[in-house]
Amino acid sequence: MVGDGHRPQSRTETPGQIFARAFRELVPHSAVPGFDVEFRPFAKLRSTIRFDASTERMRVRLSDLLETAPAEVLAGLAELLIGRLYGKKAPTPARKAYRRWVNSPATERRILEAARTRGKKHMRPPAGRVHDLDALFDSLNERYFDAALRKPRLGWSVRASRRTMGNYDRAHDAIVVNRKLDDRDVPIVAVEYVLFHEMLHVRHPVRWRRGRRIIHPPELLADERRFDGYEEAREVLLSL
Repeated sequence: MVGDGHRPQSRTETPGQIFARAFRELVPHSAVPGFDVEFRPFAKLRSTIRFDASTERMRVRLSDLLETAPAEVLAGLAELLIGRLYGKKAPTPARKAYRRWVNSPATERRILEAARTRGKKHMRPPAGRVHDLDALFDSLNERYFDAALRKPRLGWSVRASRRTMGNYDRAHDAIVVNRKLDDRDVPIVAVEYVLFHEMLHVRHPVRWRRGRRIIHPPELLADERRFDGYEEAREVLLSL
C-alpha cells in the first residue's frame, strides 16, 4: 500500500503530488486539498475519490495494479477522477494516456489475473426455469461450430438486467446470460442468439490494434450474421 510518503522509483512525484497537480490544472481557482492516496488489492481495475469533510482531505483508493504505472498514466487517471468529481472534462492527452495503458496487452493480462485470483463469479446454474444453457450450447455448437468449440462455464445471471443480455467473462472463462431471458414469453430464437453471440467471443478472442482493444473484430460480426433468425432475434431483444 503506497500513500503520500512513498515514492515508486519510476516516478519523481508521489501519487499525492500527482493528484494535487491535476487538481490545480482542473480546478485552478480553488485551494488545493491534501490527497491521501492508497493502493488496494481490488479484484478489478477500480478507482475511487471522495472529499472527506471531517479531515478536509481527498481520499483516493486505487487498484494496486496502478502502483507501478508510469507517471503520465497516474496523472491521466487523476485528471479523469477529479474531472468526474467536479463535472469537468479531463484533457484529451490525459484520457488517451490512461486508456492506452489500460488497453495494452500487458495490463490486460494483469487485470484478468487479478479478477481470476481475487474475484468470484456469481451466477445461477445453467439449468433455468425454462431453458437449459448446457443443452442450448451443445445444439448451437453442433449447428454452427461442427461441435468443435470448447465449452466454458455457463450460467444465468443472479439478477435480471435491462441492458446486458449476456457476457463472456474471460477471467473466469464463463458465459452468463441475463436471467430475464429465462421466460416462456421470450422466444427461443432470442435466447439462442444471445448465447451464440457470447460463444463467438470464445471463438474470436479480444485483439489489439494500434494500442486499441478490439472486442468485436470483423470476423466475429461476420460470423454473427450466420445465425438463423438474426433479424428476428434482434427485434425481440429490442422490444424487451
